[in-house]
Amino acid sequence: MNITLDLRPGIEDGVHKLKDTISRLGPDAELTIIVDTMDAQSTDRLVEELRNHGFDYLPKVSDGTAYNIIAKRHLLQ
Repeated sequence: MNITLDLRPGIEDGVHKLKDTISRLGPDAELTIIVDTMDAQSTDRLVEELRNHGFDYLPKVSDGTAYNIIAKRHLLQ
């Protein structure tokens, strides 16, 4: 299951929204976080929250106006 969390036009409340979304995700869920490219330099707190909840992530610029973070939870073996 892939969930999209669109934090545009600003990420001021992004960490709170991310925490809420993570709490509803299953162990094998993928998460796509979308922010404006102008906010890309401000994603450190989002990335830290992903790491704290066991997610791997890959940053990606999509169309020049959006910056995506693709995250997948680590599966314990």
